[in-house]
Amino acid sequence: MEGIIVGGGIIGLSIARELLKAGHKITILEKDTIGKGASWTAGGMLAPQSEGLKPDLFFDFCIQSRDMYPQFVEELEKETGTEVSYWDCGILCPAYSYEEAGELQKNMEMYKEVGLPGEWWDRSKLEKKYPHIGKSIVGGVFYPEDGQVDNRLLMESLTKSVKQLGAKVLENTTALKILGEDSFEGVETNRGILQGDYCIVSAGAWSSYLLDAKVYPMKGQMMAVDIDPSDIDTVFFGSKAYLIPRKDYSRMVIGATEELVGFTEGNTPEGLLQLSSGLKETMPPLAHRKVQEIWYGYRPATPDLLPVLGKTDREGVFIASGHHRNGILLAPITAKVMADLILKGVESPYLQHFSVNRFKGM
Repeated sequence: MEGIIVGGGIIGLSIARELLKAGHKITILEKDTIGKGASWTAGGMLAPQSEGLKPDLFFDFCIQSRDMYPQFVEELEKETGTEVSYWDCGILCPAYSYEEAGELQKNMEMYKEVGLPGEWWDRSKLEKKYPHIGKSIVGGVFYPEDGQVDNRLLMESLTKSVKQLGAKVLENTTALKILGEDSFEGVETNRGILQGDYCIVSAGAWSSYLLDAKVYPMKGQMMAVDIDPSDIDTVFFGSKAYLIPRKDYSRMVIGATEELVGFTEGNTPEGLLQLSSGLKETMPPLAHRKVQEIWYGYRPATPDLLPVLGKTDREGVFIASGHHRNGILLAPITAKVMADLILKGVESPYLQHFSVNRFKGM
């Protein structure tokens, strides 16, 4: 079988890897450079509990994917010899007011009811471990099972993996149209028509250019600063900003704005001020560190902020997009359920729940 995957981000590459290992021939179309899109600009948090998600099918989807990460990373690193800096460091959610503290504690108790751990740390305990936290922080909830991965190293490893497995990678190749009224006939691109047995659209925020998927861009601005090992040893996921120290302490990523501005390009003073203010309120001394980099990207969002996965109305045309803030987290489970669908015809309850058909009539 020959498949065409539109989009060379973490979702497309993870699915491609599973299909290639099963013996399928895969062509990956990427409008820019493979691995350097939204997945490259992400933060890399694996944070279903820290996000405050309510226990439901989507939450189960996220938890299952988080639990798959150690094996996912171990296999990738063995395949490619490339370190991806997975770090099960836990995530701390700081409370900037007593009202916010109450909400965070409610979430913690909600997760404990379904068997997931969390710990409340008061201001005194936080100060002993992190003496430089902001004055407004009254405490926080620590989730030991949440973590992070260096998304850029992960993308480099995935890119290497699919190439080693024999994927045909076409960069600077824009998919213009999916051909075929009732079933897949090919993909029209800026470099001609490509044919295969099936097609998977995993083009992130650009997916709705090819399918009526209701996926739209949610812009996010980010920055990175210098840190020392003594500064911070876990992710701070706060309402003002999130701080992500990399495992080797080479940098700390700070994010992220959420802006409904379409595909407007560039960083803005307002966005960078929001990040800087969030950093200063969370850990004031770090606001004086050297800025290494500023950047931005586009999350693929949907009206209900849930992914769109599985079959479409056209036979042989599939979609895997709309992961919003959780593309890095959901890569392992998305790859599994999509590969099971294509290789075995198994349509999991997740695919039924996240079907693009839920948006019909909108």
